[in-house]
Amino acid sequence: MQPDKIDDVMEKLRSLPPERIEEVADFVDFLKQRMQAKRTDKREPLDFPVISVGQWPEDMSLSREDMYGDDGR
Repeated sequence: MQPDKIDDVMEKLRSLPPERIEEVADFVDFLKQRMQAKRTDKREPLDFPVISVGQWPEDMSLSREDMYGDDGR
C-alpha cells in the first residue's frame, strides 16, 4: 500500500469511536486469517471407498429403452 493511502486510513481510524476501532481490528484479523487459509488450503484428495463389481458384460446395452422400457413417453 502506498504511504499516502496508509495515512488516509490512519486518519479515518483516528476519527472513529473506540468501539468501532475494535470492529475494524477484528475485521483486519479476519482478513489476515482468510489470506493465510488461502495460502495453506491445499487439501489432500478425497479418499472415497471403491466398490468393484467387475467388468460390465460386453453385450450390455445402455440405451434408455433397454434400461427403462418404452412406454410411449
